[in-house]
This record gives sequence, C-alpha cells and structure tokens, in this order.
Amino acid sequence: MSTITNIAECVALATQLKREWFPHEPTWGPWFRGHRDIAWKLTPKLYRVKAPKRGIRIIEDEIRQEFIMRGPGLADTGPLTSWEWYFTMQHFGAPTRLLDWTEGALIALYFAVRDNVGDTDSAIWILDPWWLNLHVLKEREVIPPGAVIGISTPDADRYKPWLPDRYSKDELPKPCVAIYPTHSERRISTQRSCFTIHGSDEAALESLTGESDAHIAKVTIPRAEILSIREQLAVAGVDEITIFPDLDGLGRYLNAVLESEADAI
Repeated sequence: MSTITNIAECVALATQLKREWFPHEPTWGPWFRGHRDIAWKLTPKLYRVKAPKRGIRIIEDEIRQEFIMRGPGLADTGPLTSWEWYFTMQHFGAPTRLLDWTEGALIALYFAVRDNVGDTDSAIWILDPWWLNLHVLKEREVIPPGAVIGISTPDADRYKPWLPDRYSKDELPKPCVAIYPTHSERRISTQRSCFTIHGSDEAALESLTGESDAHIAKVTIPRAEILSIREQLAVAGVDEITIFPDLDGLGRYLNAVLESEADAI
C-alpha cells in the first residue's frame, strides 16, 4: 500500500501507474475514487444496509420504479433510457449498485480530504477499468452502454445483465464491471465521472486485489497531512465551485470562505 502526503506525490503516482498499466495506450488512464475514511469499503450505497428480508433485488426494483414514476415531474427533462435513469438516481443520491469513480486524480483527492477533520486517515483507490472488464467480460473495453446511438447492440448487450428490466427474474452476475455514463448532467462532465456497477457480490471488486496481476491499488493519505493537502488543492483551484459548477457549489464554497475567516480570527 502506497502513501501520499501532498498533491505532487498524488500526480506522480497517478502518472507512474498510467505508464505501467497503459504503455501502448496513450489516451487511456486509471480511474480514481476518494474515501474520507480509509476503513470504508468499495461498497455501493444499495449494499450498505442490512439485507432486507424480501431480497435486495425486489427492494431495488421498487426504488427504481418509484424514482422513474416521480422523477419526470421533478426534472426539466427526463432521461430516455434505463441506464440514464440509473445514472440520474446515483447523481441525486438514491441507492444504487453504482460506485462513483473519476478520471481525475486530484478530483478523487479532493473528495478524500474535503470532509475529513483529521480524525482518521483517508484513502484513494486506483483502478484500471480495462483490466477489470477483461477479467470479467473477456473484453478489454469500457463503453457507455446507455448511449444507444453509435454503440453496437452486441456491445451494449454485454452489460445488460447488470441492469435487468425491473421485476424480471434474471439473476444478477456476481462480479462488477466498469462503464462510462452518458453525460446527462453537468456534474458528470465536470467531475469526469465514471462508474463500476456491482452485481450480487458486494465485495467482488476488493476481492480482486489479491490477484497476481491486479490493476487495483489503495493509497493512504495520513491524517496529519489532510489540512495541508486541502490547502494545496485550493491553491491549485480544486474546490467546491470547480467540482460542483452550480449554485449549490458556490454556496458551499462561500461557506468554506466564511469558516476560513473565522478560523483565522
């Protein structure tokens, strides 16, 4: 397990893994995920509760049904595909089997330290999504399965088992796979979002760390360095406004400014 203590070390490690994992693919790069608490698992929100008696698939289908039924009246425009609805659910905090990742190392670092008050170490997970899909699907690819235009049907169909029709009797696959979203929300583009979608085994992704050729790594951020890294990110322009380019982000940024002024008194 590696350790980083500043943003320069974060960028250096990301660059090193990019060169090691993609020596012949200059446009490919690792995915990153920040955890405020190093003890947190790579577990999607849907699996962070005690398993319901009726089964997680039934509960998930009811949640999806409720969101799709009520969502159009609460949004300006409605997504068009099941995948777009699922990404929108994740975007607005509904429980899904999706886990957020980003193509930006400093974006993940920001999420790792933004809410840490120094009471625990933070962490960044780093993943090669092409390696994951080759491991699971036997195809070294990462596609947006919800982009119905420009994606061949056989390619998209490989990912359908991970998002079956609501109330179908199809069982979920056990492993997880990596997918790109369609950019239906501004934050998805700004945060360079990407996802893993998990199957029935909630621990499938972390279990791969034991593979001899594993392209997944966990990096420690010591609690003593949290405040310093947060300051460095602010100087580099990585803050609430750049991560959340909307009025909510602006409001949170201004609250942070007020808190900084109060701390300085």
